[in-house]
Amino acid sequence: MNDVYEEDARQLFTPLDASKLVAVALLGAVIGLLVWGLSLVIERYILTPVLCQGTQVLQCASVSQYAESAASIIGAGVGLFFLVRLQIFRPLLVVVAVTACLWGIIGQAALLPWYGIGLTAVLLYAAAYALFTWIARVRSFAMVVIVYVVLVAAVRVTLSL
Repeated sequence: MNDVYEEDARQLFTPLDASKLVAVALLGAVIGLLVWGLSLVIERYILTPVLCQGTQVLQCASVSQYAESAASIIGAGVGLFFLVRLQIFRPLLVVVAVTACLWGIIGQAALLPWYGIGLTAVLLYAAAYALFTWIARVRSFAMVVIVYVVLVAAVRVTLSL
């Protein structure tokens, strides 16, 4: 075997340049802005005209949750595409963990002014994408999954308080 390959296999982490980590954080910020903007557009221009017609107020109550769910799924797809383009290690795990962590964050920040909601989404998505990309560098798949599950559970419990 090649000595370089054997030496690389013994390392605990895959290499990740600081420039790639900054690019992932910027991608996360853009995804946060995209999720926030798409949730507004889907709610106001697609779901509200369709579901809030006439006296059907019960359907209208959860329009914002549906809009945010659709926007989060679209944002996850866009994030996965660009993480693959950036050649990030385990991009699908990163996207699934970020989406699970920040599911419903726009609705939870709804008491803030509009710019506060946008800023919250941008900052949290940027931090989450950078954090989960940094953790994904660990070569042990089982260790990454365990850390992701613990972090996602901790964030979800924290956000529910």
